[in-house]
Amino acid sequence: MSIHIGLSPRYEFLRNYIEDIPQKFNSLGEIVHKTRNIIRVDNGNNIKLVIKSYRKIYLFNQLVYAHLLPSKAKRAYLYARTLIDKGFMTPEPVAYIECVRKGLMQESYFISTYTDYTELKHIAEMLPEEGRKVLEALARYTHQLHAQNIYHKDYSVGNILFSKNGQSYNFTLVDNNRMKFSRSSFAYRMKNLRRLDLPLPSLAYLCQEYARLSGQNELLALSTMLNYRRKRMLFSYRKNKVKHFFRRMFMPGKA
Repeated sequence: MSIHIGLSPRYEFLRNYIEDIPQKFNSLGEIVHKTRNIIRVDNGNNIKLVIKSYRKIYLFNQLVYAHLLPSKAKRAYLYARTLIDKGFMTPEPVAYIECVRKGLMQESYFISTYTDYTELKHIAEMLPEEGRKVLEALARYTHQLHAQNIYHKDYSVGNILFSKNGQSYNFTLVDNNRMKFSRSSFAYRMKNLRRLDLPLPSLAYLCQEYARLSGQNELLALSTMLNYRRKRMLFSYRKNKVKHFFRRMFMPGKA
């Protein structure tokens, strides 16, 4: 197997640890997330690290990532660096690893520093007044991202983390392998918010604050975003129906 490692010069002292990850991943630290990908938290040379393993790569992507396009791990590394260079917080990228066998990408890993920020989805547990303050801060943060032509393509409550700092809030982004860095229309900005699975009143308040900052009509902003959200939900519903159909056809025991 051919293994390629991209390592931040700042973390060169972790090279031996990084080189061992493909062989030792299953025994490192503890699992904090396990679905299609696996995320582990471990200590390397007394630094708390997050290690994300991208597996179950479709056959077509195995070929593409090996020869044509950067892997998800490499993109996560490069885009995190871009965010930091533009003045936005994200866990510091440490390294990425790409494992290729017989011309096909078998697996890849992205390693970053650990952050103890809270996922935005926990805003539902906050008192209403504090929750509104978080939404106001999130609207400002999102507007700042868009003003710098930064669009996280999975801008969701699980990928936006926040922390209270005195009377203000700081935000950081994770899962950065799908990003867009270019000028876009106001409609696209609203489309970028469609994955925020917040209660409708919270979402409406967020759009209202964003529109105010942008000098746009509040009702237009909300209706545009909700239209994109409806299309996304309809697409997900149809996609799940198709998946269920094929499971019933080819894997009746798992339908």
